[in-house]
Amino acid sequence: MKVVIDTSVIVNLFSGFYPDRTEIAKRVAKLAEKGLAELYAPIFGEIEFISVMRRFLEEEETREAHEIYLSLLSGLVEEELIISRLRELAFKTAHRVPDLYFIAAAEFIGAILITNDRKMADLAKSLGLKAFYLVEESDEFFKALGVSS
Repeated sequence: MKVVIDTSVIVNLFSGFYPDRTEIAKRVAKLAEKGLAELYAPIFGEIEFISVMRRFLEEEETREAHEIYLSLLSGLVEEELIISRLRELAFKTAHRVPDLYFIAAAEFIGAILITNDRKMADLAKSLGLKAFYLVEESDEFFKALGVSS
């Protein structure tokens, strides 16, 4: 199953600040490694990941985390493929641009969206996208993948 993974989820692989979120992120990563979930992100997400990680890690550690991030992804969605939809979403929703990148990417590749951002999940759902706010809906997400909680 194709899954667009928000930066708010993947950074938890490298942080113990929220142990419950770290466990969920580890589980998502294992499912990706086993081929049970195909993880994608927009190119913006890659850059956002680097920027967020660099706030907490030294440059070399950030580069190592970036390699792990890329190894978990099945692909990155190029901006030029979603720019028209991004523009339209901005006109229609007046929502935060970073969230729109993940929503547009999920729509473009026909994926579900996972995030730890309630506002992003709510907007995605209101647009008809299957999305999971993992802080509260991780069990439902894992069921959707066909794995038990």
